[in-house]
Amino acid sequence: MDIAALNSTKSLRRDVLKWMCLCFGFLSLAFGVFNLTVNNLPLLGYIEASFSIYCIYTFIALTRHPLQIWQSIVMCALISFIVVLATYLASPRNGVYVWSFALPVLYYLLMGKRYGFILSAAMLAAQIIILADKSSLSPFETFNLVLNLLCTYVSIWAISHVFEGSRSHFSKRLKNLALLDPLTGAGNRLSMSHYFEVELRDKSQLYVFLLDLDYFKLINDEHGHGVGDKVLVEVATLLRVALGRGYVFRVGGEEFALFSSFTSEEEALKAAEKIRTQVENTNFDIDGLSINITTSIGVAKFKSTNTLEGFVEQADKQLYKAKRFGRNKVYCKFKAEPDFEIATA
Repeated sequence: MDIAALNSTKSLRRDVLKWMCLCFGFLSLAFGVFNLTVNNLPLLGYIEASFSIYCIYTFIALTRHPLQIWQSIVMCALISFIVVLATYLASPRNGVYVWSFALPVLYYLLMGKRYGFILSAAMLAAQIIILADKSSLSPFETFNLVLNLLCTYVSIWAISHVFEGSRSHFSKRLKNLALLDPLTGAGNRLSMSHYFEVELRDKSQLYVFLLDLDYFKLINDEHGHGVGDKVLVEVATLLRVALGRGYVFRVGGEEFALFSSFTSEEEALKAAEKIRTQVENTNFDIDGLSINITTSIGVAKFKSTNTLEGFVEQADKQLYKAKRFGRNKVYCKFKAEPDFEIATA
């Protein structure tokens, strides 16, 4: 599965902003020329011409680079400013206020549900204040026209709100289905790749603990897979709590990978030993049974030349030693504190 496909919201916003820039780039240029030559609104004309240049620049930038959040913020701010300014300067008969009806859709698509609501409310309030202050209310002298315009704006606003809420909700659900192990709630291998390749920026102090539950097959054989599954769920919860800061991924039947940053090798080893001890000293109460289990742990420190596969492979080699030389141990490649029962490679 393509990791980039998980960022559907960002991809949608990038596409919306990109093609909106192309559209508004040419439209604002045309309106700028029109306001300079026909409507005698030079201030608005020059602003629209400048906005046109910015739109084309942003369109070109988005064809070459990923979307930045500030680009959406600036675009929403500029469009809002131009529409409000145009409504203030022009006569209501020019119908510039009609552009307000398109803005809730753009707000929600570019800024999400929360800020879409705030910006839509602010735009409605601003337009009402500006139009109410006009010396001539024509064509708003007809109550039916005012009511229809207001209901139309509110309807578009409501539809945009519901659509973005549903889209965001289902996007999160699909992402969870793709990234989470359905049994334990821990991340899966795809989630691990996404975290390592996309989310994680600073890997300089990154360590991975690769854990394997010792003799887990005996639990399945003696008590059934139902009990074994519940043990995995309890172990995953214990690992998240014991690790504190970091991420827990289930990468095999009874194998977990833990990623976290530590300031030193000694701190990483203490954390690994703490996890091993907690698993060993915990009796899991499963359906009236007291299940005790131990874990073997291989530890590796990230190197600048590591890929994710190479990084995990380093830890896997140390895990193999832990299982080969007695299990219920922590093994690593770097030098360990003598207090630990840790062999060095």
